[in-house]
Amino acid sequence: MTTETTETNKKTDTSIEIDAIRGDIQKLQNDLKEMLHSVGDQSKEKLQESKQKLEAAIKSLQGRVAEKFDESYDSFREHSQDAVKQSRKQIEERPLTAVFIAFAAGILFDRFFGRR
Repeated sequence: MTTETTETNKKTDTSIEIDAIRGDIQKLQNDLKEMLHSVGDQSKEKLQESKQKLEAAIKSLQGRVAEKFDESYDSFREHSQDAVKQSRKQIEERPLTAVFIAFAAGILFDRFFGRR
């Protein structure tokens, strides 16, 4: 009977140890799930922060590009108006020269792009 009792005690001890290991495994699984959720939440927060920083940088860049475009456009418009005024002044001062230059330009244009 002592042999049977010893075997029964061994089985019981083994069952207890197996149950304890199962409990530890379950606890590890729960802890790992919590850690993954925590890391996921932190990653989401950092991703959201990065997204907000990127959006702010894009808006700032758009503003600077719009300013530069407006400045360039205004400068181009001013230079164009100055060139037109100067051309008109030259034509008023030397009308025959302007006619001959226009005639020569027409001939050259016809030579390069005219039908043959």
